[in-house]
Amino acid sequence: MTQKSATLPPVSDRLSYLWLAAGAVLLMLSTGWFSIAVAAWLAPVFLIRFFRSQRTGRGYLLTLLGMCVAYGIAWRSILSFNIFESLPVYLVLAFFMGLQNSLPFLIDRLLAPRLKGFSATLVYPLAMTAITFVYNLVSPIGSFGTIGYEQITNLALVQLVSITGMWGLTFLVSWLGPVINWAWERSFRWPDVRRGLLVFGALVGAVLLCGNLRLTFARAEPATVRIHGFTPMVPDLEGGLDPAVDLEGFRHHMQEMNDALIAGSIREARRGAQIVLWSEWIGGGTEEDANALIARGQEVARQENIYLAMGVGIVYPGEDRQMENRLIVIAPSGEIVLNHLKYGATFMQGLLQGDGVLQTVDTPYGKLSGVICWDADFPIVVRQAGNKQVDILLVPNGEPLLALAQLRAQMHTFRAIENGFSLVRQDQDKGLSIAVDPYGRILASTDVATASERSIVAQVPTHGVRTIYAVIGDLFGWLAVAGFAVVTGWAILRGRRQEA
Repeated sequence: MTQKSATLPPVSDRLSYLWLAAGAVLLMLSTGWFSIAVAAWLAPVFLIRFFRSQRTGRGYLLTLLGMCVAYGIAWRSILSFNIFESLPVYLVLAFFMGLQNSLPFLIDRLLAPRLKGFSATLVYPLAMTAITFVYNLVSPIGSFGTIGYEQITNLALVQLVSITGMWGLTFLVSWLGPVINWAWERSFRWPDVRRGLLVFGALVGAVLLCGNLRLTFARAEPATVRIHGFTPMVPDLEGGLDPAVDLEGFRHHMQEMNDALIAGSIREARRGAQIVLWSEWIGGGTEEDANALIARGQEVARQENIYLAMGVGIVYPGEDRQMENRLIVIAPSGEIVLNHLKYGATFMQGLLQGDGVLQTVDTPYGKLSGVICWDADFPIVVRQAGNKQVDILLVPNGEPLLALAQLRAQMHTFRAIENGFSLVRQDQDKGLSIAVDPYGRILASTDVATASERSIVAQVPTHGVRTIYAVIGDLFGWLAVAGFAVVTGWAILRGRRQEA
């Protein structure tokens, strides 16, 4: 590998603004509504090239502007709900998305020229991975926008997350940009760039090979359990009935929904379901109505000899108490064996927040656990399921927008691959109900927005697979943070020596 010093920026390039435009367009196509896999690899190539051709201040401002515009366009249709529906709030969000993801480009611009040879290419991917990982540790809305989600179309590549979590995939996708720029600054002279390109190519090839082997030799699970998810065709509230304004109308509607849920659960059990899953916050109502529904669910579970996973919402009109969004799982004995309170992004709905601790139960169909909707966007929370060797994760879901359907279903599939469990996700009326195995392979899928019957039927493996990620957790993320600190210190030290 050559030790020839990289060309010091600003690099002379008359086409620099073309690279800025190309990078911004590719960034837009790589995320949000578009999520095109190849665009995520290519966008940093051109943004880094542009930035290195500019003076630092001017280059950063233009890069930041281009990225904010790209994120603003890509995410508008997906995040136009709740607090983000307000245009000023959304513009602030787009700015912070651009700011967070522009910092690795600024760090690369400042530090990479201080390092020799191929090692300079590590600055950007380490910075991107470290910043993304730390953001995920504190984010109140989960892992939206994390680089790597868009790669779901390449299932062999995505198997990497069973070892490193999302952070290894983020690093690998981010690394191509500086590698190409390292070769570009050497005019792609093969003798000078051969070793570096071969190192990168060999690593990507090894990841793809191992991923393909993992899929090819995945053992067939002989034991399965039949899981039915369903959502009644009764129209939902759509915000039209406020219990604080029209309590009687609200209770009447919820009673109609509760009756449909009980009838539907009996119907699915008699169709052969061994586990029946409802969607998020589909039943319940006031505390009195919710308790009555749970009691009826216990009777159905005993009568039909099924596990019943109920998405229950509880409101307290006239009381100074926050609403509750719960997943309640009832065993065939009638006993409540899981009672999970939603954890993720509850602040946006004024909900009581759960503690984020996953409950599990051993059953004849393997170890079960469950989370609710947004909870599954938090890989650090869901890793508990892998650590506890959960076999099946149940996810009652309720998408607020049609535009979110595909993206969120893909995000939740990553949780199955990371932790080695099967995942069954039942949506309400705007999203995708899916069942996937521990390798992310789809077992069943229904677009509930267009289906004549909002149901899903899947034969789900009763045993998961153990993954390295479930054992070591976010070690790769912490290594990226440590690696970034080391590279930063190394670059600063070399820069001072060069100045001396």
